[in-house]
Amino acid sequence: MSNKVRSDEVFALGMKDLWPDFAPAEGELPPITILKEQASLLGLKLKNLIEADVETGTTDYQRFLRHSLVLIAPVLNFYRYKLLEVEHSATEMYPVTVKVSLDDPANSISEIKAENEDEFKAALKGVFASAQTKRVIENLLAQSLGAKVGA
Repeated sequence: MSNKVRSDEVFALGMKDLWPDFAPAEGELPPITILKEQASLLGLKLKNLIEADVETGTTDYQRFLRHSLVLIAPVLNFYRYKLLEVEHSATEMYPVTVKVSLDDPANSISEIKAENEDEFKAALKGVFASAQTKRVIENLLAQSLGAKVGA
C-alpha cells in the first residue's frame, strides 16, 4: 500500500488541481520517529515504572520544530522530567541540535550537533548512557518501586 496521495483522489468542487503528487521523503528516519521508538523501548525495559513521551512544538516563529523527550513516573503522581530537547528546521530533518538538561554540574555536555541519522543516534546513546541520565532514571525507579510497595 502506497502512502502517496494522488491528485485524482482530491475532490476540489470542480476546481482544477494544480498540485503535483506527493510522497513522504525517503532515506533517513525523522528525529521524531527515533525519539518515539526510544521512548517506547524505555517503557518496555522498565516495565512502565518509568515511561517516556515525546512532546513536539515550534520555536523561532515556527521555523524550527522542537521535540522534548520527557521521562514520566506514573506511580509518582505522573512526575515529569525533561531529559532533552531536539531542534531542527521544520522543513528539513537534519541537521539537529540536541540540548541536554543541565541540572547536574557533573554533566559537561549541554548541546550536541548531529548532521545525520547516525550522528543523532550516537548522540542519543551518549546522553542515555551519561551519569546524569542514569542517576535520574535510577532514582525515579527506586522511588517508583517504593511507592508501588506502599500502595
